Formats: sequence, C-alpha cells, structure tokens
Amino acid sequence: MKRVLVFVPIILVGAVIQALLVVGDPVPTTSWGFMVRALASTVVSIALVWLIVGIANNRLSGRLLVATAVAVIAGIAAGVLNPVLALLVAVIALPVLTAAGSLKNSIRTIRFAPIRSFLGFAWAAMLLIVDVVAALLLGFFVTGPVAAGLTWIVFGISAVILAVHWASLHRRAHASRPISPTSVASRISEERR
Repeated sequence: MKRVLVFVPIILVGAVIQALLVVGDPVPTTSWGFMVRALASTVVSIALVWLIVGIANNRLSGRLLVATAVAVIAGIAAGVLNPVLALLVAVIALPVLTAAGSLKNSIRTIRFAPIRSFLGFAWAAMLLIVDVVAALLLGFFVTGPVAAGLTWIVFGISAVILAVHWASLHRRAHASRPISPTSVASRISEERR
C-alpha cells in the first residue's frame, strides 16, 4: 500500500499543472502562447510517464528518460494523425518503457510469459479506451481546468496500474532467466583467483 501512495503526489501535481495550462481556454493556433503551453504540456507528460514507469520498475535513468520522451512525442504525433494510433503507440510503448527502455528485455518478457503479456496488452488497450471515453465525457459535461485535471488523474491512475503490471512481469522474467554455462565458468575462474 505504501508503494502505491508514492504515485499519488506525482499524479496530483501533474494533473494540477495540466489543468493550469488550460486556464483561459487556449485555442489551438500558431501563437507563441499556445505553443509554449503545448510544449509545457509535453514536458509535463514526459516527466509524469518517466517518474511513474521509473518508480514502478525501480529504475529512474537517463536511458529511460530518452525512451519516454521518444514514446510520448511519437504518441502525440500519432494522435494528431489519428487518435487510434496514439492508443496503439501507448499500448506498445508501455512494456518497452517498463523494461527500462530496452526492446530486448521486453521481448524476453513476452517469451517468458506469452499469455500474461497478451492479457497485459489487451488490458492496456481496454483501459486506455476507457480513459479516452472518460476524457470525452468529462469534456462534454465538465469543462475547463477541472475537466483537464480530472482527465489527467484518470490517465495517471491508469498509467500506474499498467506500469506496475508490466514491471512485475519484467521482474519475473528477469528473475527466472537461466544462467548460461559461460557465465558460470567465468564466475568459477574469478573465485579461484
């Protein structure tokens, strides 16, 4: 329970910042004001995902930050083209990010637990679709900064649920990795010295 409480301030601070960025009802234009708000929102999103995934996996690293930035920017670009593509990027990026940004570790996890991985992908897709529906409903019935804040709280909770799930899968796959004979031989030779 204590571990989950670590995520609460991260989610709340991120939601408050995102809510403040929509004060004054900014209209998407090419003005500097809107561009600065969009850039600030992107930076906050990168920081939130990096902190949530890093804490879930006990690895806050520069490599993870770069992978998170690439995933978030790819998700934004995909979302501009088609909202479904943003969901696809999120579903694919989350396992890679929780493996500390390593595609190789993600593939090992999928090989280790293919059914759990498939269920994780399905769970992620369903949860993200529910998040989008919740965001749309909040946008229709609650507007402005309150809707933005509540939307980011919902997204943050979902990110924590999915990050903790994938991090636990990665830990299990890493813990059960067989030891190669060459590594055993090198350990024995080091002990003899």
